[in-house]
Amino acid sequence: MTKSAQIPDEQAEPGQMPGDGEHAAEPVRGRPDSSTTRVLGVLDLFTVDAPSWTADMLVERLGLARATVYRYVKALYDAGFLVPAAGGGYVLGPRFIEFDRQIRIADPLLQVAPAVIAELRDKVAGAQVLCSFYGDRVLSVLNDRTDPKLTLQMERGRPFPLFFGAPSRIIVAYLPTYQLKNLLLNHGKEISDAGLGDSWPAFRAKLKAIRRAGHYVGSQLDKNVVGVAAPIFRAPNAVTASICLVRRKSVVKPEHIPEMAQWAMDAAARISDRLQAFQGGASNISAPNFPTPRLGR
Repeated sequence: MTKSAQIPDEQAEPGQMPGDGEHAAEPVRGRPDSSTTRVLGVLDLFTVDAPSWTADMLVERLGLARATVYRYVKALYDAGFLVPAAGGGYVLGPRFIEFDRQIRIADPLLQVAPAVIAELRDKVAGAQVLCSFYGDRVLSVLNDRTDPKLTLQMERGRPFPLFFGAPSRIIVAYLPTYQLKNLLLNHGKEISDAGLGDSWPAFRAKLKAIRRAGHYVGSQLDKNVVGVAAPIFRAPNAVTASICLVRRKSVVKPEHIPEMAQWAMDAAARISDRLQAFQGGASNISAPNFPTPRLGR
């Protein structure tokens, strides 16, 4: 595990996350074209930057017939996913709050990880961020902050791209080869801009080095913090999440990094063991075996 202790900077403006802004309002790419996916695509348009949409705005953006858009909006309204807002627009509805409560109570990751995080709280003396991933993004699902001077912008529910930050890069490093090749094919420029290589041999070599270390060290949202992340597995060789230990860079010395890395890897291993044991004993009812979330456009 012992590697040269460095605290690298990442290419991002303080307080700004790649994926925020105009690009975040685009629907998720890569879904097959069907009525169901087009309805779900309407929800993709509702972002922090564009929280309210009128039917006319949706017609213009989606390029669909007005009757079709009205039908989609009514279906989402009836299900509680959209509610009317001022100015004739719609915003996300209370059904999502219902789902969020259910996730907090029932998600196996959120049932097994908090106890491990609590054990590390005093040692870390900063923050711990638990992240899960799906599609082509990583999502903060839990953060535990003990340093009142630490500004932590990765609140629960905030997504960020796979190539940015320690929590995401450690996940990418453990994805299967076919997904990595698909990533390079569809996101080559982003991978190159992130310094992860501009060819398959270079990309593979970068990720192999991360896997060899078993952790990734970097800045998350700005240059004032440093994070050390390790992978969490829902099954052997099936990465599903990561845990990242965060401290203010002003209080971190190079000799602290190996210790933080060991804490992160030990915590990730304990969470992985408990997650796999939890899921193995949860139910004998057969369920579809979905692969790791699909990536790419």
